[in-house]
Amino acid sequence: MLVVTNTIKVKEGHGEAIAQRFGGTNGVQEMPGFVRMEVWHGSPKEGVEELKICTVWENEEAFKGWTSSDSFRQSHRGAGGNEAILGASLDKYELLLSRTPEN
Repeated sequence: MLVVTNTIKVKEGHGEAIAQRFGGTNGVQEMPGFVRMEVWHGSPKEGVEELKICTVWENEEAFKGWTSSDSFRQSHRGAGGNEAILGASLDKYELLLSRTPEN
């Protein structure tokens, strides 16, 4: 399993509005190998809020399928022109261990 985090830094006061954009139907939920998405909102620090968009994929190939799809391009169109967004970084993590209350 693969977790991809997109950490987006935004001007204070804009985090929740930008987070809502990820709740719409953007095609990711229909992609083969997509498991789930979570949007995390950090507390403001020095006028900056941080959003972590975490997507879980069955494997790297499934994630690459998303990033090369028309749905991906359409959902990210115009994102660079949003003045509230101060920067972003992408990280990938391979799941090595998972625990649940039952095990």
